[in-house]
Amino acid sequence: MKGYFRKRGDKWSFTIDIGVDPATGKRKQKTKSGFKTKKEAQSACASIIDQIQKGYSFNNDNVKLGEFLDHWLEAVAKHRVKPSTFINYNRALQRRVKPVIGLMKIKDLRLHHGEKMVNDMINEDKSPRYIEYTFTVLGSALKHAIKTELILKNPFEFLELPRARRRNYEVWDNQELIKFINFLKMDNLFYMVPLVIAAQTGLRRSEFLGLTWDKIDYERKKLIIDQSLMFDEVSKGFVFGDLKRESSYRTITINDSLITLLKEHRRRQSEMKLAHGQDYDNRNLVCCMPNGKPIYPRQLSMHMDKISKLAGLKKIRIHDLRHSHATMLLRLGENTKIVSERLGHGSTKITADTYSHVTPDMQENTAQKIEQAFNS
Repeated sequence: MKGYFRKRGDKWSFTIDIGVDPATGKRKQKTKSGFKTKKEAQSACASIIDQIQKGYSFNNDNVKLGEFLDHWLEAVAKHRVKPSTFINYNRALQRRVKPVIGLMKIKDLRLHHGEKMVNDMINEDKSPRYIEYTFTVLGSALKHAIKTELILKNPFEFLELPRARRRNYEVWDNQELIKFINFLKMDNLFYMVPLVIAAQTGLRRSEFLGLTWDKIDYERKKLIIDQSLMFDEVSKGFVFGDLKRESSYRTITINDSLITLLKEHRRRQSEMKLAHGQDYDNRNLVCCMPNGKPIYPRQLSMHMDKISKLAGLKKIRIHDLRHSHATMLLRLGENTKIVSERLGHGSTKITADTYSHVTPDMQENTAQKIEQAFNS
């Protein structure tokens, strides 16, 4: 097998015969152009011949990226990752990748296409972590494209992503949390319950939205966390799924006030079940709408923003209630291992790194304890 070289204008190209199409009997060729010198064309040609001899083929030149991503999601990713992870994969590719470069042929992708996507996301104030995640998912799909011989290499292999900075979490202190909860109790009680659970347990949103009544042990004052609930924007439905990691499966202790709140909420929920009759959507969810249907995450976020504003509190995210809970425990002197287990972290190092902003306060407390010890 050898290449044929030609100069057109000031650019060089090459053509390789790669056999005969068994369906048509016609000769198949691979042509590439745009090389500045014949030496560059010869080098590229030798590389492709080497790939062909190793088993690569070039019969799928017209495959569009969007078509391939849909195939990869359904045929590959769906069977390899957790349902919740699949939802995030799907969301990233459908929202961020396909609308921008989905109509391009996968073989035509170049580094500058990725660079433009990165710049556009930066201009939209997307976080470095979000940008990195998007290209990590896309990179996984492109690895499969290489494996299935659609492309020879990842065109975004050398893409430079913005460096993720240490995140400064916005949290509320104890008094702000109390004020928020007091204002919650004066509004929609069905939105109040999930937000109070978040503040008093540090559960992730998908965890408290997926909590069912059979996972509450009133006698032992425990919550069993063993599933998540997420909204799939593609299917427009809610999906129960696994938790983030093995350590996320846990049992946590809750206080008396939360036990009382949950009992009151269940009585209120029973009344709604009777009122709606057969129209009640009975999924046994603790956190749900009056008709039993799951709560849409976006609606809950909007409600939280509304109550925060009424209470005169700075705006934070629902996930920041989890950070506020952890920060409160650490400032109260709770052992890092206990906090780590309560949050479902994989290790105490994750907890320590995430909440390093609390360290100065803990250092001050330690200094005061040393002072008291030497002067007692």
